[in-house]
Amino acid sequence: MAQTRIFLLLTAGLSIVSGWQLSLSPTADRLQNRRSGDNFLVVCKVKNIDGDASNVKIEWYHNDNLIPRFGSTMTIERENSNQLMIYRPKISDGGAYVCKAEIGGETQELTAEISFVDPPKFVNPIEEQHPEEGTRAEIVCTVEGTDELEVFWQFNGVTLDETSQRGYEFSEDNQILYIPHFTAKMDDGTYNCNAAQYSSFDTLSINVTGYARPTITVFDVPSEHSSVEGQTIELKCGAVGKPKPTYKWFFDDEEVPIARSDRHNVEEGLLIIESLNSEDAGNYKCIANNTIGSSEQNFDLKIFLKPKVELKKEHVVKESEKIEISCNFNDEEDISAKFVYGSREFTVKEEEKKEEEEEEEASHQTENPIDIPEDADADTENSDLETTTETIETETETETETETEATNESGNSDENSDEKLEEKKRLRRNTHPLDRFTVRKEENKIILTIENISFEDAGEYTCAVSNKAGTTSKVTRVKIIHPPTLRHYTGAQVRSFNGNTVSIYCDISAVPAPKLTWLKNGQEVEANGASIKIDTQHSSTKLTLENYEESDNFGKYVCRAENDVGTLEKEIEVVEIVKPSTPVGLDCKKMLYPNYAKCSFEASIYENENENENENSKPQTMKYLIAKLEEMDSDYNWDNALSASTKFEEDITIPNLEPNTQYVIKMSALNEAGVSDYTGEISVETTDPWAPQAPTSVMMECTDYCTVSWEAPNDQGSPLLKYGISVQEMQQIEQEDAATVSTPPADSLEELEGEIKSSEPGTDEADVDEDNDNNDENDETSENDQNEETTVSSGSAEEQQPQENTQPSSTHLIPTNTLYWEVDAKESQMQLTGIKPHSYYKISVVAINSVGKGEPANIEFQTNESPLKYSENVYEAWFIAGIVIGAIVLFFLIDLACYLTNRCGIISCICLNICGENPRGHQKDVESGRGGPERNRLLESSGPR
Repeated sequence: MAQTRIFLLLTAGLSIVSGWQLSLSPTADRLQNRRSGDNFLVVCKVKNIDGDASNVKIEWYHNDNLIPRFGSTMTIERENSNQLMIYRPKISDGGAYVCKAEIGGETQELTAEISFVDPPKFVNPIEEQHPEEGTRAEIVCTVEGTDELEVFWQFNGVTLDETSQRGYEFSEDNQILYIPHFTAKMDDGTYNCNAAQYSSFDTLSINVTGYARPTITVFDVPSEHSSVEGQTIELKCGAVGKPKPTYKWFFDDEEVPIARSDRHNVEEGLLIIESLNSEDAGNYKCIANNTIGSSEQNFDLKIFLKPKVELKKEHVVKESEKIEISCNFNDEEDISAKFVYGSREFTVKEEEKKEEEEEEEASHQTENPIDIPEDADADTENSDLETTTETIETETETETETETEATNESGNSDENSDEKLEEKKRLRRNTHPLDRFTVRKEENKIILTIENISFEDAGEYTCAVSNKAGTTSKVTRVKIIHPPTLRHYTGAQVRSFNGNTVSIYCDISAVPAPKLTWLKNGQEVEANGASIKIDTQHSSTKLTLENYEESDNFGKYVCRAENDVGTLEKEIEVVEIVKPSTPVGLDCKKMLYPNYAKCSFEASIYENENENENENSKPQTMKYLIAKLEEMDSDYNWDNALSASTKFEEDITIPNLEPNTQYVIKMSALNEAGVSDYTGEISVETTDPWAPQAPTSVMMECTDYCTVSWEAPNDQGSPLLKYGISVQEMQQIEQEDAATVSTPPADSLEELEGEIKSSEPGTDEADVDEDNDNNDENDETSENDQNEETTVSSGSAEEQQPQENTQPSSTHLIPTNTLYWEVDAKESQMQLTGIKPHSYYKISVVAINSVGKGEPANIEFQTNESPLKYSENVYEAWFIAGIVIGAIVLFFLIDLACYLTNRCGIISCICLNICGENPRGHQKDVESGRGGPERNRLLESSGPR
């Protein structure tokens, strides 16, 4: 029966479900006071389902509305459950949410009462708090929340309360923490302010660091709070505090702090003031400040000022007059003053010293018991002065007469005599300057008096006044009235041409200042602002002329300077330059050379061609074009030719040509006015290479060693290969001893010198004869003048080398030793060996190319204490030593070979007779008739048996 019911139910499509129920998670008590803003999830689940649960239907409703599957409030279906999810809920999202489930027609529902509250909120949180050390620290944590809000503090993981030994205190519902007598070492750290409300819990971490207000510990200012004008001072202000203090400097209670400027440098607590002046005196205050508080310290600075000096800028007097220069200054203690003129100084001390000497002399005379009438004091004084004056005048007259007689005897004119007398007077004045220069002091000034002033006394006088602050100097210029004199001017002639602007000037010295004018043809030149401009300064004037074809600015101009004393005129001619004519008579074939050409032309055509019109067509430069004949064709373009220029001369050298080559040349003349047309084509041909010219600038220098140097000569069309250097040591022989020589002194010496010269490279008989003539002349010269410098010039050598000590006139030079070297053509000097100190040498340098040896360049040189290092015949010694060593090595190799092959030789003899060894039984084998390597082997093999 039961089986029948079950079957009927299954056929009717009904599921058998029994005993199921709904449940909510979380539970009801946890659905209240949820934290707003946090996503919230409630699960409605069916439990205890028997049988097939595929027909389970679970839905959520709010305010009788089905909650959708999407939105801020949505549902998510799962097996046997449905999840209610509220995204970032607000307080308004609270209320009753109903979960309804239906299974097999059976329905159940559960209601979830959900409420939301806002979490605790930290109001204006201060995460960094810095209480002052040593005070009752107040750490603030302001929190907003419900009545259920609870605030508590933690430090280093420990919850703080009022029972702590540290003595913490709380107020405002624990939102303020008090720490008595805060100490950074003990109390610095992170404090956690915890706010708990229902299921919400928030923490605010507060970094608490104790701060200390600044305390100035360093205040370094000038000693005695004073300094001097012009110096630089440093004011140092240093403070301790936490955080690190900042500094500001104030001056005289000004509200704006001192800022960086040209004279003030402010950095941290350092204030540097440069070039102190009177305005820098006053009160200086340093303020050190941080977030806790500030500290300040001040002082008054005094400035000692340099003296203030007043001095007239210029004094103008006539010659032989008396002048007084007054220098005023502020009257202070410890002040000194003096006048300086050039290297001389004039002070009051010199005058005081004179007065002291006079007082001492007067007192000394008073002590002497001499009866002198009272009335006779003045007369005696005057008579002594008159006597002294007469003596001086007599000496002066005597000197003048002597100078005049000497002048007349020497044949000089009266005018020269007057100049010498004036020079003598000037020297006498300068010899005793204090006789005419005196200084005295009156209250706050010193006065320099110059008697009988002269032109030599003109110039700048400096009054230097000093105190402990320094020295103040002012300059006055003393001018002696004199007529105009010319200091500088353009020159007697100035070249110009049409289209050119030229300036002429003259610089005048005159006191008083002169009137400067320009004249032409006796008429004053007036500026028109265009072609004629005049720029006149205090003592100089410049005339600028713009020349063109219609202008009349060429000619002679006169610069006139005049004052009350005299007049000066100086003539300057502006010469008109015209374009030069084309050169004529060009000839380049008078003499042919291997790698250059010399050309001449008629230079007379440029000498005042048109004197009536005062024209000058003389060239300054000669320009030429040159081309190889083989490269030219009928339509040759001369723009492709080599262009060069040279200074205007009658004979022009064209360098850098190739030997044995034909060239074509065209030439023109050039000056400021323009360039002439080119001449016609002129041909020139170079020869085959020659032997090189003689080296130039041959010099000899000796320090530790002697070095001869030279400059490369013209190779004459063939590259230089090498240089030959010949050094002859010359020995001095007394003329008296020369007669005892076995051969005649004169002729034989000349022949010997000629043989030595002929043995030198590049020397022929003509050279020998020429050198002999030169030697004769040098001998005569040395006999006539012991102090004359001895030099020898041979060939084209122009350099002369003075000897250190001239040879005595009673000696004769003969060659004793000759050294010769050759060096590569790239060298320009050579260090000589075998050169002795205090010796006389003749040095010859010759250049060599593929053609042969050129002319030698000769110099003579006498060494003194140098060279400090030398070796005699070092090359010969090295050569001999090399030969000896080579022979020994060769002999040793040959003997060694004999010993190894035949057991004979010196080595074998040594082994036999000295070492006592028989060289491998060779002799025994010979005597026994056994020999050869085979016999030896048999003996050796039987030996051990």
